[in-house]
Order: sequence, then C-alpha cells, then structure tokens
Amino acid sequence: MTALEQYQDRSPALIPEAAAGLVEWAQAAQSAFQLAKGLVGTSFVPAAYKNKPDEAAAAILAGSEVGLSPMASLRAFDNIQGTATPKAITVRAVMLRLGCEIEVDEQTSVRCIMRGRRTSAANWTTVEWTMDRARKMGLDKKQQWTSQPGAMLVARATSELGRLIAADALLGLGYTAEEVADDVPEPTAKVTRAPRTVQRQPKPEIPEPEFDEPAPEPVKATAERADDPITPKQLTALNAALSQDLGFTEREDKLAYLSAELGREIGSSKDVTKSEAGRLLDGFAAVADAEPTLEGLQ
Repeated sequence: MTALEQYQDRSPALIPEAAAGLVEWAQAAQSAFQLAKGLVGTSFVPAAYKNKPDEAAAAILAGSEVGLSPMASLRAFDNIQGTATPKAITVRAVMLRLGCEIEVDEQTSVRCIMRGRRTSAANWTTVEWTMDRARKMGLDKKQQWTSQPGAMLVARATSELGRLIAADALLGLGYTAEEVADDVPEPTAKVTRAPRTVQRQPKPEIPEPEFDEPAPEPVKATAERADDPITPKQLTALNAALSQDLGFTEREDKLAYLSAELGREIGSSKDVTKSEAGRLLDGFAAVADAEPTLEGLQ
C-alpha cells in the first residue's frame, strides 16, 4: 500500500486541514499524470513534452493553479536551459482571467507604454519599456532584440505590469521566458584562423638514373683495380651531372657522350668503371668551378 492510499484510507475527521489539502493536490497530480500519458504521444503537444508524461503533468498542474485548461497549460511554458518558464502571453492571459484591464498606450520599435488595473481598483498602473532602457541593461545586442525589438518591449512591459497588479496569481509562475532568455549569455562565435603558410625554398631535385638501375655495391676487395665497376653513388652523381650540367634528357644522348669521352663504346651505364666515373665527375666539378661535393666517391 502506498503512502497516498494510506492517506486515502484514513477518516477525513482525523486528517488536519493542511494534510487534507495535500491529499487533494496529490490526487490532482495523479489525474494530471494519467491525462498527460494519453497526450504526450499525440501531435497536439509541443515537442518539449513528446513522450515525457512527467513534464507534461507538471505543466498541466502549474497551469491549473492560475486557471488554465490542460491543453492551454501545455502551450503556456517554454523550456529555457532546462527551466520551465511562462511566456509573456501566458502572464497576460492570467491577468485577463482575473478580470484585469490592460491597455497599450504606445507600441513602436523603440518604446512600449502599457497600463493596467484590477477590476476593483480605481487607479491605473503604468509601465514603460524603451530601447534606451534595454540598452542600459545590455539587451540591445541580443538576437531577439535586434530582430524584433517591438515584440520584446511588449513582452517586458507585460511581465512587469503583471507582477505589479497580479502578483497573487503569478507568484507560482516566476519570471517569463523572455526575461530568463535575456539572462542567458549569447554563444560566442568561434573565430577560425587561416593556417599560417611557411614559404620554404624547394630543395634541388636530383633525378634518379634514367638509363640504368644503380649497380649493386661491389664486394670490397683488398686492392682496388682499374676495371672496378661504377658505384651506386657515382652512378647517381654521373646521371645528375649529365642531366643538370650538360642538359642531356635522352638515354641515347647520354650514352653517346660517355662513349666519346671515354674513347670506347658504352652501351650501358654499368660499362663505366669506377676510375672512369671518378675522372668524369672530377672534370664536371672543375668546369663548374663548384665546391668539391664528390669527395670520397672514388
């Protein structure tokens, strides 16, 4: 047996007046929850209450305390960062249900003057909201104030007037959605900076040998011979010199030049010996008058 059922089983004569009111409220909450369960799956409730019977029941209960029907209650609140807050139009609806008189004396994009009074009151209460006032509070840069300043001025005037002439009815509702949203900081725009481009000097390209694959490293002998084959380093350097220094692009031209320089038929770059490659490379270096870069290749 639940605590609610225990309360219900007790005799009304034994239940204090405050407890009896609490039991009645609990029964109303249970009824609101059952009603909400049947509504949250329909298209007639706002998206904030879809499949959320607890939230919908709370909205129905809050609205019922100020005289709103269940369906009106579901549309009377906005969710601002997880907090349910009444809309300005909800405040106006509550005031009208109380029999308050509300008049708008001026409504522009820079000023709203609104006045109201309870039915039994003789004097009117007037409130004024201007863009100058909003600017002093730092509101003029917010999105809603820049896109629809007139509507925001009316909303603010409505909220302020409601607290002045109908505080007894609005006490349980708190500040309006428009007021709460104004206190939420605007999202900071993320500044995307272009990546810095570092200009680097391109490295000189040394083309790979185009007329033969480098010969494998020879087995080091105890004594160097005149007919030792060209080394891979010499082959790479020789090809670079023929391409870059002499401007040969075709394999046949390179082989013809080597044949003429060495005085014998060169059919493949591997026909050049180590000593011949050394002489050719030394000759290129001397002609170019460059710093020795081929030291140790012989």
